Amino acid sequence: MVKKAKVDYDYENDVLYVYTDENIKDSLGIDNFIIDFSPNNVVVGVEVLDASQILSNMLEEKITKKILSEIMEVGISVYQGREIIFITLVLHVIIRKQKTDLRIPIPDAPMVVSV
Repeated sequence: MVKKAKVDYDYENDVLYVYTDENIKDSLGIDNFIIDFSPNNVVVGVEVLDASQILSNMLEEKITKKILSEIMEVGISVYQGREIIFITLVLHVIIRKQKTDLRIPIPDAPMVVSV
């Protein structure tokens, strides 16, 4: 299930941050991603460093800073088992004058964590 979230994009530093309003207890950095966890060990935010380059490479589609600065809606989908977490960001953007839903697995493979 995709949970509605908020988005901040720092155009100058090319940093995308998708988050909920929940408090952050801990963060985990994996490559160009920082995943934020609540006090209940639930994923509440994802930060993507060098976002336009990283997302372009992952999606094999040119994702420009302009596209990221004009995101219409965003959501986070999280499947959290006992020892594994699958996180997907869903970005509603305009590419080539068409509304497009980008589904981004974060990081590009499942995480194995001790919760």
